[in-house]
Amino acid sequence: MEKSQKIELRHRTLPSGNQSLYLEFYEKGGKRRYESLNLYLIPEKDENDRRVNENTLKHALKLKSERVLGIEHPQETGEKILPSKAFADFMDEYQVYLRDIKRASDSYQKMNHSTINIVKSYLTNIRRPRILLSKVDKRFYLNLLAYVRDTYKNTKSPDNPKELSGNTKLVFQTTLNTMLNYAVKKGLLLRNPFYEIEVREKFGKVPSDRTFLTIEEVNSMAKAPTGSPGTKQTFMFCCFTGLRHGDMAALRWKDIRKTDEGEVIFVPSMQKTKHPVIVPLGKQAKSWMPERPKDANDQLVFPNVPSLGASNRALKTMAKRAGINKLVTFHTSRHTFATMTLTAGTDIYTTSKLLGHTSVHTTEIYADVVMEKKADAVNLTNGLFG
Repeated sequence: MEKSQKIELRHRTLPSGNQSLYLEFYEKGGKRRYESLNLYLIPEKDENDRRVNENTLKHALKLKSERVLGIEHPQETGEKILPSKAFADFMDEYQVYLRDIKRASDSYQKMNHSTINIVKSYLTNIRRPRILLSKVDKRFYLNLLAYVRDTYKNTKSPDNPKELSGNTKLVFQTTLNTMLNYAVKKGLLLRNPFYEIEVREKFGKVPSDRTFLTIEEVNSMAKAPTGSPGTKQTFMFCCFTGLRHGDMAALRWKDIRKTDEGEVIFVPSMQKTKHPVIVPLGKQAKSWMPERPKDANDQLVFPNVPSLGASNRALKTMAKRAGINKLVTFHTSRHTFATMTLTAGTDIYTTSKLLGHTSVHTTEIYADVVMEKKADAVNLTNGLFG
């Protein structure tokens, strides 16, 4: 063990005269943390008291040795004895379950893998890499959240590690809860400690700062001069369909289908979620499409789509020429479609389906933006009356 990380057995005298035993952990950087052992030394009035204290002290020293060596034992509770499974092993098995059994999307597997890496980083930090899943309780969960909030840094750039964003912390918490709920379902954990934590102690929803264009700004972008007409054409098309750059670039004429309700765009597998989505093809979107060639079923609708990087550079210039003081990227078209759809009165469930979201909770971010706009509009009338 490094000198900067050691464990000491300590005691604290209580008003009753008993001494509470606990472990004090000295970590790198001068930080300390404590673990109560729920063991007590009593005032020695006779030989029997001395023997009781001797056995208690032996047990405390044994626990200290186990913490040093990383040894864990099954958690015994009044309800049942839980299986002896290391938390790290369970997380690895859960990742395999997502891939081979549930067949989760690549993006969700990647997100879950990131969550696992953060948890394992915490286990290393507290020197308990083999802690049992059964010992993941309220205190453990609170300490883990504190670590993510105050200590953990994103190490993708080793020279410039950064604190996780508010949204990333919330995603971490949500993904971890899904994992722990699965553990409860499988009988590996009695309960998910997340539900024992007060709301103020959890990571909360972060106000959205997603950039979108107003209808006036969309019109200004349509009129703005540009050296990349392909960027303007595809960006405007996506403002009225909500498609991502990758899904738009892969769109073929055979994906434009006629139905009793009119023409629709059928995306068999969205690039991000791998889920199919159907979007009605409105008049505005059609006006930005090229003429359909004969026998063009397998041909791309937009055969010469600028790369995402090139599009974003062109859009930056377009926005400046249109007098729009916002950071406009290609993905802004998707945010614009969402807010325009909700502002027009479309319900959130339908909008969620049009965007191809796997959860309506994702769409709620746009609903909050629209509600803020509506509230601002109502508040403008306040000054008209005494």
